[in-house]
Amino acid sequence: MSRYNPYYYLLFVLLIFGAFASMAQNDYGIKILGGAAFVFGLLFLIQLISELRSKHKTDVITVAELLGLTVIAIILSMRVFYIRFPLVEAVFGLAGLILLAAFSLRLFRTWQNLHSKNRTLAILLVMLHGSILCYVASMTFVPFMPTLAEPLGGTGLLLLLSFLIMGWLKREMLVDGEKLSAFTYVSRVRDRSIVLSALFLLFTAYMGLTKIDFIPKMYSDEFPQKYFELVNQAESGEEKPVNGKYKYEEFKEMYDKFIERHVSSDKK
Repeated sequence: MSRYNPYYYLLFVLLIFGAFASMAQNDYGIKILGGAAFVFGLLFLIQLISELRSKHKTDVITVAELLGLTVIAIILSMRVFYIRFPLVEAVFGLAGLILLAAFSLRLFRTWQNLHSKNRTLAILLVMLHGSILCYVASMTFVPFMPTLAEPLGGTGLLLLLSFLIMGWLKREMLVDGEKLSAFTYVSRVRDRSIVLSALFLLFTAYMGLTKIDFIPKMYSDEFPQKYFELVNQAESGEEKPVNGKYKYEEFKEMYDKFIERHVSSDKK
């Protein structure tokens, strides 16, 4: 995975730049975030194809992980650009469940491989994978079980911070005759734990800082503020669809018709 690291670094820079641009009320910031999410999806897709075409034995867990990440990243990008297709929530939920299954198996495999070699390192890696599991579960269950989403996200943050603090304090552990840290070990693993942890940490920091009004929320002038409030209600699970439609979809249709009539009258 190391050959993709420069692309990941660039995408992280774009995410941060897009977020700050959006908070500064530049509408192009949201488009940068959507584009970055789409490129993340393409990178995951390229790695998925590479894994499937590999001459070595295909790792089912890696395939499941990359499949789930590809679908989630592309759907998140589509949300930014207001693109929707039927049953998108179900597809998103299914991708989240596939990712949960992949990291559950990876957590079990990590413990199985490491607990006899170095129990401390095994516990640290279980914390890392456990934090990703909690974050993915939180993101997946928002539309279906919103009451579980926030506690799961909080648990994920607690596990991730515990991994970072304990990993920094315990920087030398003996594994197979080699002294290394938890961070060194994770950097050698072929999964995307570091990428996901960094993404979730950025997202949590943004959510926390906006909640206490330390930084402004992201901005887009493409639709009225009411539209985004309705989208948040739908995505948080506060609102259920009626006849297969959310209120924000009806609002968007009415708004598009209003704009179309307004443009037509201006031309006349």
